[in-house]
Amino acid sequence: MRETRMRIGAGLVLFVALVGCGADEEEPINIRTLRVVEHADTDVVTDNAPTGDSVGDVLTFANVLFDEQNATQIGTDQGYCVRVVAGQSWECMWTAFLDEGQITVEGPFFDAKGSALAITGGTGAFRGARGQMQLEFRNPQGTEFDFIYQILLDAQP
Repeated sequence: MRETRMRIGAGLVLFVALVGCGADEEEPINIRTLRVVEHADTDVVTDNAPTGDSVGDVLTFANVLFDEQNATQIGTDQGYCVRVVAGQSWECMWTAFLDEGQITVEGPFFDAKGSALAITGGTGAFRGARGQMQLEFRNPQGTEFDFIYQILLDAQP
């Protein structure tokens, strides 16, 4: 009898604990779209062996960012990419520095088409940022790019 009560008691404690683990109320989320134009003026590729475009080459940069009209500088970015498929794609990480704070991204950069990168965080007004950034070629030379950030931010109290 005592063993049965202990099992029931343990089951009740487990039930109460599981009920307490239910989903919390959803936190409100703010979605912010930020459009900037990057001028890829400083891109440099370190050509690792074998010579020529090959897996393991590294692209580094520290470029200027302009508003969506491409008229006024509003920040800078810096980062790096590693060649993962020669002639096709890089895997990149970088930070955009803006007056309101920083936004970090990570993901693919394709040689001949746009891509989507994950927003991995931020500082200042972008603290806790997540979402994605769409990268589109602005010209065929690859010297200017549209970055369209779809930033998800928790509502501030």
